[in-house]
Amino acid sequence: MVRAVKFYKEIRAGSSLPLLVGGSDGRKYVVKLRGSGEGALASVVEWLALKLGKLLQIPVLEPALLLIEAGFDAQAGDPETREILQKSVGINFAARYLEDASAYTAQSGYHIDDALKSDIFLFDLFLLNIDRNAKNSNMIIDQGGLWSLDYSSSLAIRGAIDGKNYEKLPILREIKRHPFYGEPANPHSFIAKLKAIEDRRIFEMVEELPGEWIGVLRVANETGEAKKIIRNRLIDQKNYSHILLKRLDILKVLKSETEEERGLKTLKNRQAFEQKFGKL
Repeated sequence: MVRAVKFYKEIRAGSSLPLLVGGSDGRKYVVKLRGSGEGALASVVEWLALKLGKLLQIPVLEPALLLIEAGFDAQAGDPETREILQKSVGINFAARYLEDASAYTAQSGYHIDDALKSDIFLFDLFLLNIDRNAKNSNMIIDQGGLWSLDYSSSLAIRGAIDGKNYEKLPILREIKRHPFYGEPANPHSFIAKLKAIEDRRIFEMVEELPGEWIGVLRVANETGEAKKIIRNRLIDQKNYSHILLKRLDILKVLKSETEEERGLKTLKNRQAFEQKFGKL
């Protein structure tokens, strides 16, 4: 397993405080620490989403397991970062760092194939991934190629872990803000690819999950039983992927939230937070 050997910097984006580190294999990695944000849950969701994306030929980075050893925190200057690193000793989620990548824009991605855009959108719709929109695309361009990032908000996979049903209109409304939302060229083709994934491939990706991630999720008392539950729920979702057609029909008639409405909702949420906890 690759070990973290050099600390470069924090990547201050989102709540997870990812880090750029050097690995024992000489490569640079972006690491999402298990001791920050939603920790192990986000790591499991991201791992499974990327593994599934690979099987569907979605342009996602290959996930990696990176070991952070005790004492690595001494390389960080920020006290908050050191504290999170101390909580993250053990196996963490990582992906290769693309040195020359730039953020995706409609202009920089003008050459991207429409069929690929459609598949990326349908994959997010299948996952109920609410963290991709025009202002925050979570996509990058590297050497002309498109890479789709950050799947930790994929609610369908969270449902495979906690057993909850996230099939709700507000969630679909968020997905309608997707930069590639439109009438997909061939949703039936994408659904066929999903259903064609062999159950054993789902078994393999779940089996690869570190026991120390699974243990804190409290899916079941035993790691093996927890993995079995997650695996069976994912297989059920895969086999029921024709639900994408229903979601597409709903999106056609679902009213999008305006920026003004979003701003008012954000203000209301902030006021409620300040009433409960005080101003930051």
